[in-house]
Amino acid sequence: MNRWYFPFLVGIIIFVFLFLLGDYEMTLILTLSGGFTLGFFLMYWFNREGNKGKDGVS
Repeated sequence: MNRWYFPFLVGIIIFVFLFLLGDYEMTLILTLSGGFTLGFFLMYWFNREGNKGKDGVS
């Protein structure tokens, strides 16, 4: 979960799942997948900033 590509994988998985489900409009699918991607990316970013000085590796 601490890899830079993890948020994009979550967003793509949510997008494909909702798209294949077929019961939702494209606007809702894009909003949800984009929101989850942004949320997970921000969690990664803040976690990365918080761990910078702990092990000496950025």
